[in-house]
Amino acid sequence: MPAFRRFKDQPYSDYPELPSFGTPSATCSEDRETAMRTYFELEDTDAFEAAKALLIRRCAAWAEHEDVDPVALEAALEFRHYSVDGRLGYWTTGLVEEFLLSHTPRTLSATPEDSAHVPEGLRLLLRYLHATGLADPTGDPLAGLEAAVTKAGAEFAAAMADERNFGVSKFWVMNAFRHGIDPADETAMESFVNEVREGRVDYDDEVLSEIAARHVLAGDSRPERAMAQLPVSLPPDAELAAAAEQTPVVTWLRTLVEWAGNGRALTPTGNLKLADARELVTLLDTGDELDPRIGDRTYRTQSSADLPVLASLVELAKKIRVVRVIKGKLVRVEKNARLLREGLALWTAAFDALPSSDLVRRGRGWVPEYTFMLGSIIDEVLPDVLNTLYSFPEPIPVVRLEESVWLSFGEAFYLDELDETTETAWREGVLADLRRLFTTLADFGAVKLTTGDPDPIFGADLGRDGPDVFPPDAADRLRSTLSAGAVDLMTLTPLAARAVRTRLVEAGRHAPLVGELSNAEPAGLLGALTEHYTPETAEAELAGWLDTHGGLERGLSLLLDAIRNCPFRSRAGATLDVLTQAIPDGSTFLRGLRQDRQLGPIVVQILVGNGELAVEELSDEERLCAMAEQFILLLEVGGPDAIADALAAIPPDEARSLTAELLACGHPDEPGIAELREIFTKRRSGLATVHPLAGMPRPSRKVRGKRKSR
Repeated sequence: MPAFRRFKDQPYSDYPELPSFGTPSATCSEDRETAMRTYFELEDTDAFEAAKALLIRRCAAWAEHEDVDPVALEAALEFRHYSVDGRLGYWTTGLVEEFLLSHTPRTLSATPEDSAHVPEGLRLLLRYLHATGLADPTGDPLAGLEAAVTKAGAEFAAAMADERNFGVSKFWVMNAFRHGIDPADETAMESFVNEVREGRVDYDDEVLSEIAARHVLAGDSRPERAMAQLPVSLPPDAELAAAAEQTPVVTWLRTLVEWAGNGRALTPTGNLKLADARELVTLLDTGDELDPRIGDRTYRTQSSADLPVLASLVELAKKIRVVRVIKGKLVRVEKNARLLREGLALWTAAFDALPSSDLVRRGRGWVPEYTFMLGSIIDEVLPDVLNTLYSFPEPIPVVRLEESVWLSFGEAFYLDELDETTETAWREGVLADLRRLFTTLADFGAVKLTTGDPDPIFGADLGRDGPDVFPPDAADRLRSTLSAGAVDLMTLTPLAARAVRTRLVEAGRHAPLVGELSNAEPAGLLGALTEHYTPETAEAELAGWLDTHGGLERGLSLLLDAIRNCPFRSRAGATLDVLTQAIPDGSTFLRGLRQDRQLGPIVVQILVGNGELAVEELSDEERLCAMAEQFILLLEVGGPDAIADALAAIPPDEARSLTAELLACGHPDEPGIAELREIFTKRRSGLATVHPLAGMPRPSRKVRGKRKSR
């Protein structure tokens, strides 16, 4: 029999959540993917590097006469990008402290003297993010962040000097420095490493052992990026409290505590006496004489330990401290009487006590070995299941979850030695346990189980020529089941969604909640809607914000001012597009902004792109500004090299004439035009064959007497 309970070397927690099936992106339009963003997927390396460079350039220009060290800004931006949530603009006092006193001492190979600028560099970046509307509205206020920089900055030099804070790589780099070796010199470093191996280099072995131990336990690598979550809407707490009152677990816990009262004697082994247990099963109505894995079978039961539902309930009550054992008796905890009175708080406390192996109910006597598999890693499986259900807009077929969980078992246990027949039996057995777990969660009030036709999205990645999300046999089973008609479906209840969201936020993950931005600054609101909300949730969030800020007319005025003041044209365009999609008659509203001094070129871009405005309808001034707008967008998205590459195919005389007209067209983005002027000055060799003007005809050149062909 394979030693299936022997875990593989890689911890289960290192694996991602259950294999996905096309979770919708948190962004809402492909057009927004090219905007100046503060969130990038890890694989979107080029876009992040371009945005990082742009932020550093603009921050340095914004700071004017202050001494700006790009290394400090880059380190802070990379710290946030390579994080659990990846939001560049999201900062809290805790993150400030982590960056200055943990991350930088561990990763930045520099002496305390050479790195003394880092705290003030972070302060400058934080001020810039808030001044330009790039700060995430759910982060901490600037005043608190600056206070955190001051506090951590006072300890920064000591943290940078303490070798115990170093990572393994930094430890050796700094030791190389100490011995007069430049780590960039590969030959010298190779010689240094050989000397270390030969024992001819003096270093603190005790410190290295401490660093190595920490590396084994926590690792020195970047944290794993979590899957982005879509915004959710939750009912008011009063409605959630009413729902909690109706859940069986709240009734059971209250009944159990009332029954326990001032004390119920336990057996010498700490179990309920059998007569008491039978009484409780009747009171709680948890019995099922046919299947002890579904309910408690009291007939011929010899011990209360053989009543799995009751036993798990008693353990849950102990865990949340509404009962405890004193001198061999089960008694209620008087100081938690208030918790019992508040249904929502009681349900949440019970949910927060999960996951627990007690959820996996086993029968009496001998059971197959695989029965222990689910319970042994339920603390990893259950959160993954709940996180997968969280925020997904459609009920998920249970079979999709089952196949995903089984794949996770293949990662966590050695199952390679199983023959096909045994593997099938074990898989079916584990998945039967999983279904019983889902039933328990439904009784708990955490999930809702229904039956119906699955959404087509759940079969979209199962094509024979599609991505290998599942192994061929699993994909075949899913195709067969999902195409047969109605299947079992599962969704998270609002109660559980509320509790799961709390867990996600506590873990540092981004879990937007519709309504949480009602008091956000206009620029912060627009940025969040653009990068993290769907059209439907953006409309709902915006409606609440407008109600808080004086209604549609006054609110739109505030939002438009924020867009006009945005220093990044690509971001301004994306936020204006989102705004017009989220308000009634947005097209008419947008057309009314065509003559707006700041927004006119952006409006033209959107209207032409949407097919609502023909290029022939543009005035000469609009066409020139529209061309300048596209160059500025290319600069923000691709950086100076993209502009330089675009000036490659147009003859020099024509390029000089065109760029001169663009610089003099009166485009409102002065910083963008200034950057273009610098690039045009350095590179006057022409425009690329396929350049960023993307179908925008050039204006008639009245001053030159004729219209140029494209």
